[in-house]
Parts: sequence; structure tokens; C-alpha cells
Amino acid sequence: MKIGLVTDSGSDLPWDFAKENDVKIACMTMFVHDEELKEDENFDREAYYKLFEEEKAFLHIPKLNLYSFVPKTSQPNPKDYSDAYLEHIKEGKKEIVVVTVSGGLSGSVNSAHLAAKQVMRQHKDVKIFVVSSLSASYPEVFLIRMALKLIAKKKYSGEEIAEILTKQALKIKTIILLPTLRYLWKGGRLGTSKFLLGAMLRKKPIVTMNEEGNVVPAGSAKDVQKGLQEALRLSTDDFTKVPKNITIVYGSSLEYANNMAEIIKEKYPTMDIEIAQSGGSVLSHLGPESIGVISDYTDKEYWE
Repeated sequence: MKIGLVTDSGSDLPWDFAKENDVKIACMTMFVHDEELKEDENFDREAYYKLFEEEKAFLHIPKLNLYSFVPKTSQPNPKDYSDAYLEHIKEGKKEIVVVTVSGGLSGSVNSAHLAAKQVMRQHKDVKIFVVSSLSASYPEVFLIRMALKLIAKKKYSGEEIAEILTKQALKIKTIILLPTLRYLWKGGRLGTSKFLLGAMLRKKPIVTMNEEGNVVPAGSAKDVQKGLQEALRLSTDDFTKVPKNITIVYGSSLEYANNMAEIIKEKYPTMDIEIAQSGGSVLSHLGPESIGVISDYTDKEYWE
């Protein structure tokens, strides 16, 4: 039986890869002042991140100033997901596995569930299984890649694949270094007292995702370089564990990503390192210079 795959654009799954493997993507949307930017295959990442560098360009706009520039984001609505499901159904697929951003970060998973219920009511012979990645960005990509491997084996049902992905999501570790607190604060996700304390102490916070898919503190560092080193330490449980591979996810600062790669190579010379740029929806609230270190501890048997 053919099995379809769907994810959201918060996964940062490359569009060429998605097309080659028939993975449907439900797009998120960002709102920059009065402009609506859809995170689709035509989304210009470089131009988007440049907006953060040119905040002063908006000073001439009435009622806008440097401190009001924070993009708002919107998850895919149920119709975006139902359209993706129906495309698979038209292709003859009877089972669909959906991998979404964590519910602690976005309402994408809720839209996926709602659309699944609606579509399954209309198509009684179709089964749709929604899996939360418990994170965002490349943890979703890891799970999509694993799902493709499992589908290729032709021995697992859609339900079995969803169950495997749900368990394996717990074995992907996400550590994120935030060079600045300003975007969390400006976006209303950090209280003023904490912002002022962090600014006063000049700390670079580090966060992670817990088993419920929520952002929680993991540590801090005095500067970015020490923060990158600490991110690797946290990713490997104080260097007691060695992941199969590590993906570095960056927004506007390729320099930070390359520095992170050098730190990893120094500690693990043979480590398979992937560097990928985030589309923007995930880092809009964390800050464009944030660096994500995604370590893969999933079971080897599902990749063979």
C-alpha cells in the first residue's frame, strides 16, 4: 500500500527534496508590518533575514520604530493540510503520515489533526496519522527521512511508521543558542524583568526542547563562542554520548554556523555535519542569529 508523507514548512525540509520524494508541505506565514510572506518554495530567505539588519529602514513609517519590529507568524490552517492530504488521496494513497512542529511551538499540529478528522470523515477508506516532532526544523527532517526509509522497506503500515517516528522523536536532541534576548522579549515571550536581568548580566541563553515539546532553559554563556562550545557539550550530555550525525541550523549568521562546525570537528573529526539555513518561521521569535544544534540519536536499525 502506498503511504503519503506531509510536513509543515517549519521543518525546513528542502523543497527540491520534497518534490523528489513526493512529500507535501503545508506552509506557514509570516507578517512583516503590512506584508504577508508565505514560507513556500518562492520564499526569499536572504531577503527576509536582511529585514532584521535593516530595522532602521522602517523608522519613517508612522507608528513604527526600531522596537516594534517583530515578525508575527501563523501556522498552516486546516485547509492547507486538507489540500495536502487530498493531493495524496488523488494519487491513490490510503495512508498518510504527517510530521509537524511541536505543539509547544506552533498550532500546526492542531491544524493537522483537525484537517485529518475532516478528510477521514469524507474518505472512510483513508487513514491519517499525525506525529509531533517535539521540536521544529531538522528534527522534522530527520523523521521524514526515516519515514521514507521505512516506506521503502514495504513492511510497515502507516500506523506502524507513525508509532516508530513518535518514539524516535524522543531520541533527537535540540539545543539552541540565543545570541540575544531581544526577539523573545519584543515578541512578548519574555518578561521585561528577565530581559533586563539578562541584558545586565550580558548572558547568552541556551534552550532545549523537553519531552513535551516545550522550550526550556538549558544553560547560558558569557559570549557566543563559549555558547557554541556549551551547546555541543549539552548536545552530547557532557561528551558522554556520540550522535550519528549533527545538523547545524542557522538563520542570518553563516559565520556562527561555520564556527560551530569547527568546534564539532575539533571534538569529533569524523562526525557527519550538515549545515542548513532555516526558512524563518522558527527563528522569527528566537532571533535570526540563533544557532540550533540538532543531534541524531535515533536507532540505527530504522536507517538500514
